[in-house]
Amino acid sequence: MKRQFFFLSGVVGLSCALALPAHAQTQASKEKTADAATAVAHGTTKAEPTVVATADTATPALLTSNAPGARVPGTENGFPDVNPVFALRAGRMVCGSRRLPMDVKIEGADDQAVLLTWNRKSYILKRKPTSTGAYHFDDAKAGFVLIQIPTKSMLFDKKNMTRLADDCVPSP
Repeated sequence: MKRQFFFLSGVVGLSCALALPAHAQTQASKEKTADAATAVAHGTTKAEPTVVATADTATPALLTSNAPGARVPGTENGFPDVNPVFALRAGRMVCGSRRLPMDVKIEGADDQAVLLTWNRKSYILKRKPTSTGAYHFDDAKAGFVLIQIPTKSMLFDKKNMTRLADDCVPSP
């Protein structure tokens, strides 16, 4: 009985979620029709050119600017760089259930590079811009990527496409 109830409530929720965009679209078309009828009644109609974007000519909104081919300033991926709203966690960390040690130290006066110690080897990771608000550090030579979000840090190996460490938190 519970299964049927959960299934039915899921179907109802899904149908409501799918119906909202269609409802909004019909409301917008009704308003457009009403505006057009008012314009015809007052004799103020203008012929508006129809512009259709194709896959070749479409440009994402964040990449659009006055100069053709211009990108949003200060980014590598075309999206605005979002600075994290939390402090970078540095120091000794333990990772996962196996409690693997990792050490993160800030290099210099700002947080544009960190010194990462992993498996008794040290690596310099440079900060990369991100649109997510997380800290993203990368060492292209070693292939390491360090991502830090408010709750944890994660270490990835780009070369082998593996996650080396997860759930890294400051050691007590």
